[in-house]
Amino acid sequence: MLALLAALALANELQNPLPVMASTLASVQSRLGADSPGVLTDAPYWLSYAVVEERRTTIQGTHGVHAGTLREADRTLDVDVRVGSMALDNTHKIRDASFFSDVSRPSWNVPLFGPGEALRRALVRGTDDVYRQARARLVKVRANEAVKVEREDNSADFAAAAVVNEEHDFVAETVDVAQWEKLLAEASGLYVGRKHVIDSAVQLVVSESRRWIVNSEGTRVRDGRQHYRLATWAETVADDGMALTVYDYIDVASPSALPGRDGAFALVNGVADRLLALRAAPLIEPWSGPAILRGRAAGVFFHEIFGHRVEGHRQKDEDEGQTFTQKVGERILPAFLDVVDDPLLPRLAGHDLNGHYRVDDEGVGAEAVSLVDGGVLRSFLLSRAPVAGFPTSNGHGRRQPGNAVVARQGNLIVSARQSVSYEALRKRLVDEVRLQKKEFGLVFDDISGGFTFTGRSTPNSFAVQPVTVWKVFADGRPDQLVRGVDLIGTPLATFGRIVAAADDVEVFNGVCGAESGWVPVSAASPSLLVSEVEVQRREKGNDRPPLLPVPR
Repeated sequence: MLALLAALALANELQNPLPVMASTLASVQSRLGADSPGVLTDAPYWLSYAVVEERRTTIQGTHGVHAGTLREADRTLDVDVRVGSMALDNTHKIRDASFFSDVSRPSWNVPLFGPGEALRRALVRGTDDVYRQARARLVKVRANEAVKVEREDNSADFAAAAVVNEEHDFVAETVDVAQWEKLLAEASGLYVGRKHVIDSAVQLVVSESRRWIVNSEGTRVRDGRQHYRLATWAETVADDGMALTVYDYIDVASPSALPGRDGAFALVNGVADRLLALRAAPLIEPWSGPAILRGRAAGVFFHEIFGHRVEGHRQKDEDEGQTFTQKVGERILPAFLDVVDDPLLPRLAGHDLNGHYRVDDEGVGAEAVSLVDGGVLRSFLLSRAPVAGFPTSNGHGRRQPGNAVVARQGNLIVSARQSVSYEALRKRLVDEVRLQKKEFGLVFDDISGGFTFTGRSTPNSFAVQPVTVWKVFADGRPDQLVRGVDLIGTPLATFGRIVAAADDVEVFNGVCGAESGWVPVSAASPSLLVSEVEVQRREKGNDRPPLLPVPR
């Protein structure tokens, strides 16, 4: 009986790979120690192993039928090795290097279950490969530093952090797949009778993520998260050739919070109504003037325009525009606004937050960071790479598996110390339109996404893609839906034109792509009145709508 239990334990060793990871790290560390034979110089001063398991079930319905259920599962191993010293190590940026100067960062797919030998071999081989790369790169780093001018920011490449021991059992809740297959097929059929809807789908994505981290300082992390997204999209082509897509979703952390049949139907009908209204809406010409960013639109706006510019690594990289690097202690926003990034917050305004986590991907405990207090810049989002004046991490080192960690946003939350009702904010918009002798102002209901340039080699500008935009007329005419615009500008000028906030709060959940890959994020904000924004025409196609009618 004892032999059977031992065999079962060995066969199931990878259910929790943390012991295998810890024992292998200890063994590798001793073999690569400074006094070990075969290690000439530059033994690793820090080692870390991270294994992330991701399971995803995607159920899709389209045109009234079940379009398939896809199940995926994999585990990814990341090995991080630092050689040199905290002051200067192999991760240091090589200045004036070409984009292709570094070898690609390796990662490994490892088994989901079974005995630990396969994982142990991957850990050893991975450490060997990454250690060789690290030593080779450190030679280049030292040579580069010897021939370049002194850096503007002489802070270290790495910082010590408290040891974290946080192990939580994670059991994901399941959904009734057959029931959802039927419901999504039925919900997708609502698009079939909608004239001009060319293509559409409804899907439920069930995501489970489990993570194990060990490092040479003694940190041990075992945790997980689950995420459920009910989403739908539909597309059409306007008579002028502009392709239009409307996407909407509901994000929750538990299947019990998912909407039922009525909620799913309302989601689909809402997207269809908005899409067809946009198709009939007139184009707007390039324009500047006052506007309101509704809560979710304002959240995306701050994420893109502000959040990326306060990520720590951008303050020390001399190729970056460093918009706020020298502005700590200065007012950068109106005095009535505060901005916090708080990954520890699981819910806000009745919504589960996608950017919630307790420990970052470097094994550092997450912290709520006050970025702007009363309009004054106070801090940055930091990984374990320090910047001048901020020597330690605040738990914002993040990555998608297979990428190197950098500082990233979690839950970016804008709040107002002084606010008015939305109705009062809208009245102030009309007053501002009249004051500027404009025909109309704009209300941005929603923004699908956008991008921002933060480097010195390009203009430090932004462009975000609104979905629903309304003209609000000074003479009291009914609001008019318009399409075909991108919101553009530069950050410092735009932030200086925020003049008022409403007492509402809306949440945007999504994923954000940057240097360390795609990570889940949230952004929340009240509606904001901006005295002047600028819009430009959006790119459009030249093809006519389909020549053949959509089958009915």
